Formats: sequence, structure tokens, C-alpha cells
Amino acid sequence: MNTIVESDSSAPAIIVDCLEYSKPSRERFLEWQRGRVGCVHVTLAVWETARETLSVIGQWNDLFAENADLVALARTSAEIRTIAASGRTAVVFGFQNTAPLEDDIRLVQVFHDLGVRIVQLTYNTQNSIAAGCWEDADSGLSTHVGRQFVDELNRVGMLIDLSHCSERTCLDTIALSSAPVAVTHANPLEFVGSDVELGRRPKSTAVLEALTERGGVVGLSPYVRMLKHGIRTTEQEFVDMISWTVDKFGVEHVALGTDFYTGYGIEAVKWWRMGRWARESPVPIDEQAPVVQWPAWFSSPEAFPSLVSTMEKSGFSATELDRVLGGNWIRLFGEIFDRPQQ
Repeated sequence: MNTIVESDSSAPAIIVDCLEYSKPSRERFLEWQRGRVGCVHVTLAVWETARETLSVIGQWNDLFAENADLVALARTSAEIRTIAASGRTAVVFGFQNTAPLEDDIRLVQVFHDLGVRIVQLTYNTQNSIAAGCWEDADSGLSTHVGRQFVDELNRVGMLIDLSHCSERTCLDTIALSSAPVAVTHANPLEFVGSDVELGRRPKSTAVLEALTERGGVVGLSPYVRMLKHGIRTTEQEFVDMISWTVDKFGVEHVALGTDFYTGYGIEAVKWWRMGRWARESPVPIDEQAPVVQWPAWFSSPEAFPSLVSTMEKSGFSATELDRVLGGNWIRLFGEIFDRPQQ
């Protein structure tokens, strides 16, 4: 399905982090710069309505104006390359749920026009489009609503994300979509095991095989709740997971999506876990524990150069580094974002 284009080995790899959800600020943008991060896919919304999401976009527009020396919005793969080449970080807008679309198929085009380029079908739970990974009964992609939205996302040029979706939703969507889809931030279940804290979030080998056979990309995450040894996982062990995934599914299909977040209090965590639809989280929240925990070697995106160094020491070639660090995402973004609308 894809033509893999060899990258220019003389140019430095563009680091793409295909999921972060930190509270945006100049401090965060400076961390991206110090970490040499060329592109970040940021979350605009999880449970927000269309109107609430418009306000978030407005806030980001202010941030772009106030921090034009550090960040800029990217809508195409060419814009990502241009912004990264200028020493800034390209920002790609995304949703971690279809809640902002409010089951109105016409809003897909509206949000695309506003710069949104990545949409996750569901965030953990069942909605009218599909089943999430928290559901005990896995109904998959819905026969009518889900299929219509997948077709529309394909039509306008938005990348479909399956990171928090159920097994059947993933397989249904991969089979139906006319374009490759992604898992922007999840780890391989076969490698990390089902006894990780968030045991329903890692992706099965069946899903990752189907995804990669159709040209998709998986972004691996140092989020401690999806790592084999949790917060004790070392940088080398994370690189070992990258190597294992490359060997299993092919270097052209493996990338990074850290799921890194910081700057929020416990109320934000409650919002992500239960929105407005519950009074108590179905996944327990320890309010005495730190809001966010990351391995010591990845306390912020400033850690990317160290990770790159460890990958080099582990035997990754320049071409392999280029692909895993960002080339695979940029290739996939080009296939999706740059295709003419039908």
C-alpha cells in the first residue's frame, strides 16, 4: 500500500512525538526546543463539546501568536518539514475522542478546516461510533455511525487513531478504512504483558499485524502504566521494546508517541477518566499519589537526545533512526494530510 522513500541521510532526523497532552505554555515549548523535537501531535479535546473545543483552538491560536519563535501550526507534511527546519516545533492538532464532533458528520470538515488532522474514534468507552478498550462487551465499529465517520475521516484527510479503542474496533476500522490508520500511543501487548497497570491499553499482535500490513504506524510510549516494569523501566529496556517491535513489525511501521503530560492537577485527571458521564472513575484514582509519574530518564521531552543516543548505542542505523524518530510519521502524515479531498 505504501512506497517507502529513503530519507536524506545527510539531514538530521526530525523527532516527531505523536501524542502529548501537557498544559501548553512557553515553558513546555522551550522543553520541545531543548529536546530537539520537530513536531508534536497535541490533544485539543477528550470529552469537550464542539463549542468548548472551538475555545481550545482559540487559545492555541493565541499561543501561536505569542510564541511564534518556538511553535507553529502544521496542516501538511511539507509544513512540518518547513517549521522543523526553522528550529521551531510544528504542532499538529488532534482529538482523543469523537466527542467534539457531536455525531454531526459535517463537523468533520469544519474541524479539518480549522486544522485538526488526527482523530481517535473513542476514548476508552463506548460511543455511537465504536467501542473503547474499557468495555467488557466489545461491539467494535458501529454498523452505521462508525462506518460513515470512518469514510468521512478518510475523505477529508484526517488520520484515524485507535490508541484507546477496543480490539474489535481496531480490526474493524483497519479493514474498512481506505487509508492507513495509526496507533499513536500504545505498546505491544506481546512485549509488555497483560499484567501492566493499564492492561487493556496495549495492542495485540493481531491488531499490530493488521495495522502494519495496511501501511499504518504504531507510536511507542514510556508511560509507566504501559511499561513491562512500570516506573522501574530503564531507558535501555524501553529501547529494547523499540528494537523488538521493529524486528516484529518492520522498521517502517514503528515510531514514538510518548503520551507525555504535565502541568495539570487532579481535576484534569478526573475529567479524562470520567468526563461528565460519571461521579466516580471506573479506573481508581489515588488522589494522594503524584498526578503524573514518568521514568527518571524521561521527565520531559528534553530527554529525547539521551534516548536517541541509547538507540544509536543499541545498533540503530542512521536510516533506522530517521524512520523511528519521525520519518515514519511524516510519511504517513503525507499520505493522509496531503491527499486531495474527494
